Amino acid sequence: MSVAVLTALHEGPLRYSKLHHAVSQASPDVVHARTLTDTLAYLRAHDLVEHHQGDDGADYRLTHGGVELLDLLGEIDRWSREHRASGERT
Repeated sequence: MSVAVLTALHEGPLRYSKLHHAVSQASPDVVHARTLTDTLAYLRAHDLVEHHQGDDGADYRLTHGGVELLDLLGEIDRWSREHRASGERT
């Protein structure tokens, strides 16, 4: 669930309802509001996501650390695909 939240926020800040919709669309399972709330609390506690209160409402966005982690996860995914593909050729 954490990776789904980070991925959804990679495009930019989202309000809770839009974030819930994005994560639900990416998951084959039902995403309960409580699960998303707990995940956001965990990500905020680890300084990967921040809750921003603006004049037009509140949203969630990635911190610098969240962006870095998502970039690293992308590199790990790329590496595993390359090595899986090279393993299939031998």
